[in-house]
Amino acid sequence: MKDPKSDMINNVIGTFNYLEAARINQVSRFIFASSGAPIGEVEPPIHEELAPHPVSPYGASKLAGEGYCSAYKKTFGIDTIILRFSNIYGPGSFNKSSVVAKFIKRAINNEILEIYGDGMQTRDFIYIDDLIDAVLLLANSKKFGGEIFQIASNHETTIVEIKDLILKTLSQKGFKNISSKNISSRIGDVRRNFSDTKKIFKYLGWQPKVELKDGLSKTINYFLENYKLKN
Repeated sequence: MKDPKSDMINNVIGTFNYLEAARINQVSRFIFASSGAPIGEVEPPIHEELAPHPVSPYGASKLAGEGYCSAYKKTFGIDTIILRFSNIYGPGSFNKSSVVAKFIKRAINNEILEIYGDGMQTRDFIYIDDLIDAVLLLANSKKFGGEIFQIASNHETTIVEIKDLILKTLSQKGFKNISSKNISSRIGDVRRNFSDTKKIFKYLGWQPKVELKDGLSKTINYFLENYKLKN
């Protein structure tokens, strides 16, 4: 939001450069990490057949990447596969600025958690191990070139709910009385967002295994074990 030009350079030109490298070096398979953001503001769940109407520069840049993947499949025969990731969380995410990582870091540091708007906007949170399983399945398959897949938990969770789950888990570990406050809504944020994962289950039998509360517990343990190393 603050620098849409840099966002475009990274996501559009960056993706193009990777596709060109694949073409020049005769790489036959290309996995593109996309997002639900190209779809924009729709009645969820998001699925692969919806027409995209991005509302944010990030969503527009990812849609452009998807377009180039489609073109390189049709024109140059590279088996491009587009994976639309939902909100990823888990161990290893210390440097992420996504809501789960941000809430955990601020809570551990006894800082106020900031919630955009009323906190009733929803997201689909997927644990990193589940996502990696899906990527590996598709990377090692000899099929599905040109296809799009939603990679998500297929569950809708409000920001308030994710905040409460994080604080409940941290309270059990001795972090108590963490406060939160509501601040202005962000421009370009969609209100509701979660994905339908029937397609990848039908084709590959993939479905997420890690429940949100269990994934959050593992993520919080990671942050508690590594916080002093990073701080």
